[in-house]
Amino acid sequence: MYIIKAIIFELLIINAYGELTIADIVLPKDPNTLFLEKLRNGEINFEKDIQLGLGFNLSEIFNIGEIFQNNNPTDYFQEKLKNGKLQLPPNFGLDIYKFLKNYGYPVETHWVQTEDGYVLRMHRVAGRNGTKGYMAKRDRPAVLFVHGLASSSFHWVVAGPNKSLALQLADQGFDVWLGNTRGNTWSRQHITLNPDIDHEAFWQFSYEQCGQYDLPAKIDYIIAKTGQQKIFYVGHSQGTSIFFAMAALRPEYNDKIALFTAFAPVVYLKHMSSPMYRFLVKYMDKVEVLIKNIYELMSYNWLSARIQGLLCLEEPFSQFCLMERFFLSGFDPYQVDQTQIALETAQSPNGISKNMLLHFGQNIRSGFFQRFDYGPELNQKLYQSSIPPNFTLSHVTVPTALYYAQNDLFVPVKAVEQLTKELPNVVKSKLISFKYFNHMDFVNAVDVNKLVNNDAISLIKTYVDNGGTTTPAPPPGNSPAAAIKFNYGCILMIILLALYS
Repeated sequence: MYIIKAIIFELLIINAYGELTIADIVLPKDPNTLFLEKLRNGEINFEKDIQLGLGFNLSEIFNIGEIFQNNNPTDYFQEKLKNGKLQLPPNFGLDIYKFLKNYGYPVETHWVQTEDGYVLRMHRVAGRNGTKGYMAKRDRPAVLFVHGLASSSFHWVVAGPNKSLALQLADQGFDVWLGNTRGNTWSRQHITLNPDIDHEAFWQFSYEQCGQYDLPAKIDYIIAKTGQQKIFYVGHSQGTSIFFAMAALRPEYNDKIALFTAFAPVVYLKHMSSPMYRFLVKYMDKVEVLIKNIYELMSYNWLSARIQGLLCLEEPFSQFCLMERFFLSGFDPYQVDQTQIALETAQSPNGISKNMLLHFGQNIRSGFFQRFDYGPELNQKLYQSSIPPNFTLSHVTVPTALYYAQNDLFVPVKAVEQLTKELPNVVKSKLISFKYFNHMDFVNAVDVNKLVNNDAISLIKTYVDNGGTTTPAPPPGNSPAAAIKFNYGCILMIILLALYS
């Protein structure tokens, strides 16, 4: 994680002195966005203006060593906690088992082996009051949740019972399964390979393999375990890319999914405007050289994660946590919950392969949703083409609900509009009404129930029919055409901005 951050900050500094180009983005009009407007307009003076944007002197961040001069970070925070100068939120630092136990949710651990030998852990969550609520007199439909990049199953529960979609469905009687992608904190196993010894062999995968092998193994396991003919699938960010890859490469699995709910669907990234990712992609050749012999990135470290989580509670570092999040996903100070960020940061990052990062960079550069690029020679052997082919989205025939945001720096509106046109069975395409809603708000925004969860739960319930599925027509007013009609002004503005990015 620190390697990636160091590269990003170095590139930020380089660009600040002359080569900076950032697409126009939707920004809230408050004093703390003056720096961002300067950045956007090319009027940046790094040493002076960045302090205005962040709201504090950068020396307070980069001279952390001075703060910890006489104490290591652990002693520093222990002293703060002892003196009552720092208050920990409930459940801070707890893993998913202890976190859910504190809320009264039973959790089971299930292991799944893929065709290529990876052993993955899933967490199965039941409601706090047993099988009651909506599903009291029905078979329990199974719902599989898959997280985004460098995240884990904890991603879906960190918001707690009142805001977590997974926990709300569990409380209503659904059979909730939380997946973990290969290589993350909970899925670092293989039948023959050791991730800490067999570095190159173990980490030779991108999200493509997660779709080709991991997801089918999970789906088959859940169906066998529950007796359901079909299950529901909810993905966020990379969790949607994985599903699209699976359905394109193994279309027979479309028939095993009742409804695919995609939050911030990551497919087309050409117009992605996240500054940090743009910088990385611009210098991807240099980044590849720097990480040539590194195969695992952003691995989880218990102590480092806790310290970073504590920093997110401590001024002025908490502002830095916010800015890091905003630069990656979109600037939304109105829906952010500082406590939620601290809880999630204390359990992050959870590890990815180098190829996952490179695969997204490849798709940003090409503008297509392509299979992984191994270079002309190996591509020819694998794909019978020197150029990696596109995933065939016409194979994705499962009923699909797309939820997206106009202030998502990673998934622009234009990209989802293109995706909506190309998918053969979109039953819902919903642009979130709040104009500052960003990429990460789908998980733990202050108003996530009103803006996302209530609608998603209602749609899922329409596909439940005594443990089977129905195929209802898209709800009135929620078709792609209706979404474009009701949000025409916002979408037009985004498109115009993207054309000049």
